[in-house]
Order: sequence, then C-alpha cells, then structure tokens
Amino acid sequence: MHNSLHFTTFDPLRDAPEFCQLCESRPPVFHFELSTERPEEEPSHRKGFCCDVCATRLVRTLERTESQQWSAEEAALAADDFDTAEFHKRLESLRAVMESR
Repeated sequence: MHNSLHFTTFDPLRDAPEFCQLCESRPPVFHFELSTERPEEEPSHRKGFCCDVCATRLVRTLERTESQQWSAEEAALAADDFDTAEFHKRLESLRAVMESR
C-alpha cells in the first residue's frame, strides 16, 4: 500500500457538514481521503470534509509519514552496505520542495 491523500470538491448545499470534521470550528472547503501505513501498525484510512487549515495539516501528516518510511528504507539500505548517495540526494530534493512552500 502507498500512503495517499486525495482532495476533491463537493456540493456545499447537499454533501457537506456545516463544520470541518477535523477541527469542528471552520467551514469545510474540501472532501478528503487520507490513507497511511506505518511499519508494525494497522493501516489508517480517514475520510471526510475539512477546512483549508486542516487540509494543510493533512499534507504535513502525509509528509511526516513518508519521511519516516524513507528514513527506515535508507537505514535498511545502509545496513546492507548499499550506496545510499542517490537515495539521499533525492530525499533532500523532495524536502527542499516541501520546505519552500
């Protein structure tokens, strides 16, 4: 399973609750589905309606989950005496993109 986050629009007059289902304080602007899987944990799947602030939090949750998995993969490769230079270079490029936003 891959970690994933999907946002979609919705019909605010028919489909959505009055408030974000995560913070319960702001009106929702997206429908979301977040699926994450971490080693030694049950897969997590959440879906609902969220505000713009919580949408940003969901993106950060996905980024943290992926970063943890990349770190574990890098450690496993290094333990097998695998050259991790290309892996590390790619990771740094992705982190730079995330930090520039």
